[in-house]
Amino acid sequence: MKVMILVTGGCGYIGSHIVKALTDAGEQVVVYDDLSHGARSALLCGEELVVGDICDSMALRQLFAGHDIEAIIHCAALVSAKESIDQPALYQRVNDLGSRHVWEEATMAGVKILLYASSAAVYGDPVSTTPIKESAPLMPTNPYGLTKLAGEQSLQTLISPDARYGIFRFFNVGGSEDQGRLAQSKSSRAIVQRLFAVAGGQDKQVVISGHDYDTPDGTVMRDFVHVTDIARAYVLALKYLRLGKPSFILNLGSGQAHTIGEVIKAVESVTGQKIPLKYGPRIKGDISYSLADIHLAKQLLGWEPGAPLSTIVYDGWRAYVQSNS
Repeated sequence: MKVMILVTGGCGYIGSHIVKALTDAGEQVVVYDDLSHGARSALLCGEELVVGDICDSMALRQLFAGHDIEAIIHCAALVSAKESIDQPALYQRVNDLGSRHVWEEATMAGVKILLYASSAAVYGDPVSTTPIKESAPLMPTNPYGLTKLAGEQSLQTLISPDARYGIFRFFNVGGSEDQGRLAQSKSSRAIVQRLFAVAGGQDKQVVISGHDYDTPDGTVMRDFVHVTDIARAYVLALKYLRLGKPSFILNLGSGQAHTIGEVIKAVESVTGQKIPLKYGPRIKGDISYSLADIHLAKQLLGWEPGAPLSTIVYDGWRAYVQSNS
């Protein structure tokens, strides 16, 4: 059997970009996905797909038994903070227990490199506006953040002594690969996708949750990072861990914060459309300010984010138009 990299959730938005980056780098990839939020068409190079649920331990066991897996990249997850407040049990099942199943089966199969797609939501609402370091307190404010943190903790608990792990805490991810074939789903509730839906005529307006925050224009501030920069970090991480380097936890962001008001202006500039807005109440558990300290990722992996907000919006809009044409 060929030595392969396993990507769970590899048909989803971020996962499919990681799969593409791995394939472009010459890796043999197998994808495990239940296709609830992804599609086979997201595998641009015909990578092998095994359809299955991360909560199904037996299916995972059969997957590992039938493939020589060198490393696993675990991306499969539910990702909406708002939805997690309404359905906490679902998030606990998928993000917490599902991740535990992945780590248990990978460890029993002897996998020595394990990479996890975590989230900046594990930090909760920071107490200051300084960039968030990986050593910052972990105080999630919603079930999404809590269950992503649980996935980190179970990985560190269940990994075998001779294995190594990497945990990436994503900030706000956007954009698309250079041909616009892998669009982010509107169902993700990502603010940029909601704005695109209005610019593209699918929705009449965008509801902005809260505009009385202590920020320059009253809207929350976020650190936006291009999805291809995220994918590139995984290629670098595999190279790093294959050299026997120690396990790590790293932030992946741009190191720049923008208010939602600034994002709206960027979308209007790229699309040429005025975005009708409605302001609603704050979302319980929402984070007012988020900015990544990315020095450690630069130091350990030699990783640098390459795309500003304007490029993230431009690439994301191109993908949106293509997927809705």
